[in-house]
Amino acid sequence: MQDKAIAAIGEWQLEKNKDLEPVDLYIENMFPGKDYQMLLLVFEINITNGELVCNYKGIDIEKVSAEKEDYRKYAYRKGSARGGDITPTTKISTPVKTKISGICNTTLKNISSFNKKHNDIKYFNLLNITLIQKLEEITNYIDELFANFTKDETVSSGLSFKIIINEETNYIRDFELIKEVIISSGATSNYIHSGTESKTKNKISSLSGQLSDEVFGFAAPYKYSSPDKPGFISGFFNKKYNWRNYPIGSNETLSLELGRKFIQQNLTGYFYGNEYMIVPHPIIKTKSNDLELVIKLLKTAFDDERQSKELKKRSEDRVQKTIAQEKNYFYVDMLFYKEDKKTGAISINLMIEELLPSRFRQLFIDTPAIVNQGRIFKNAITIKKELQNLTFSFQIIKVFFEKTFLEIVHKIFIGTPISKDLIFTNIIAIIRKNYNASKTADGWVEPLNWTVKKAIMLLNYLQELNIINYNQNYKYMEPEITQKKESRFFLEGFNEFVKENNSFLDSDIKVGIFSVGVLTRFLFDIQYQSLKNTPFENKLRGYKLNPELLMQVYTEALDKIQKYQKSFFIYNDLREIINKNFVLKTPDLAKMTNNELSFYFVAGLEMGKQFKKEKQIDNQY
Repeated sequence: MQDKAIAAIGEWQLEKNKDLEPVDLYIENMFPGKDYQMLLLVFEINITNGELVCNYKGIDIEKVSAEKEDYRKYAYRKGSARGGDITPTTKISTPVKTKISGICNTTLKNISSFNKKHNDIKYFNLLNITLIQKLEEITNYIDELFANFTKDETVSSGLSFKIIINEETNYIRDFELIKEVIISSGATSNYIHSGTESKTKNKISSLSGQLSDEVFGFAAPYKYSSPDKPGFISGFFNKKYNWRNYPIGSNETLSLELGRKFIQQNLTGYFYGNEYMIVPHPIIKTKSNDLELVIKLLKTAFDDERQSKELKKRSEDRVQKTIAQEKNYFYVDMLFYKEDKKTGAISINLMIEELLPSRFRQLFIDTPAIVNQGRIFKNAITIKKELQNLTFSFQIIKVFFEKTFLEIVHKIFIGTPISKDLIFTNIIAIIRKNYNASKTADGWVEPLNWTVKKAIMLLNYLQELNIINYNQNYKYMEPEITQKKESRFFLEGFNEFVKENNSFLDSDIKVGIFSVGVLTRFLFDIQYQSLKNTPFENKLRGYKLNPELLMQVYTEALDKIQKYQKSFFIYNDLREIINKNFVLKTPDLAKMTNNELSFYFVAGLEMGKQFKKEKQIDNQY
């Protein structure tokens, strides 16, 4: 990810916020993009008998608006896990007593020692003493509040202070001492880490490529690695020489800080459970209007996504679809990461650079629209007892690639081929997992018919993107059926299905294996009609098939049907399809993996019912 783009966003922020004081550029929004509540501990300080006296007055609750961005008055700035937050404003959580004790023992003491001659020191010293005295009362009351909070309120509430001095109400930001602490924290964190200082003079900045009066060693916008770890440090693992790894000019640090802060608060979200951020770049770097347009576009999309999640509406790709609607006047970097909440360091799981809107359009709009047209996906699943169409989303990919989801996402985004063996290995693994669960689990398990259709949708999607190949020239030849007697097999429907799904059924042998699955479904139905169970199912060995076992399944299924049916001719047309496309094509089985042929068999087994006519013949099932 190019930090120049982050700096450009920071410069845009500086331009847009000329009316703000420097401290406001360092203050952070506790819960970006959402409304939340702030619990305010109210203290009153007055002069009594010539001495300052501090009294605890209770707790107020204020709403913080995402739209108004009125969070600055609370002056929240996150600190380290070991050192606590920089200011007394903090995210409140249970156990409350531990959280407030940390404010007393760490944060307020750090503030008091920052500048011992400052006029505000006396207020914070007095505040700390009174807070300790009232600790039990305050924590008990907050615990009672928490007991009545909603689930969302318990995870998105802040704690700050309202201090009344001589009848004048002050928030944390109103104190000059706090402003100095925040600005100092923002500046010194660029070159001081855990007590070690890393900076030098008159060196080339890696960001601008120009000579800078001072360069800092810890000014990277994201802590991709920790300077505590030996392997990331030059100069014989001496942290003070970290500036050699990533020198940033002192005059560029604020832009990076603001760019990072804006991205973190406005351009981050979750893509099917994976945290990610987007960094936009105008195609023409000098077009600041394009940058502003894209930033506002993306911010709105992320805001809408967060809102829709709160309303429990699915919106995992809203941002991507928003980008897809635009022309190619910009590109974006997508970075999937995991943040260490204690250190702030991020582990990069995947980074995809220079993605154009046209690529998003292909991945999220055009190709899904083609795939979704298949009749096989119409009324394919049931949601809340209503038939629904199966539609493509990246959730389909995650179904079959849970553990390697980001790896597959990367291949899809950049158009790298994916091994067919890997695809069918994962598909049949999920099918077997769901099959076994359906036999043992008490709760709901996804029907195999749904899983099979999702697998076909996945294959179709990857084929449309040319990420996996298929036999585009395959022409299914309808069998010449000489049988004149009425059949239970819906031959016309079968032929039409194969032709409509020629990207899935793209060879004679695949049609043949699929047909064996259909025949086996017919046997299951016959057995269930007679026995109320399907003992032949044990022959399938949990869908772990190979060519020899598949041929055995076919011959034994034929034998069973002959024993159950008096009028065996009712399936002769299906037998002719199997003879032509399976029995005579048996050598082609060697070209397929066991997982692939197992999948095509299961697909026929799960879809077989639609190829059977309902009419009874000679009282035979």
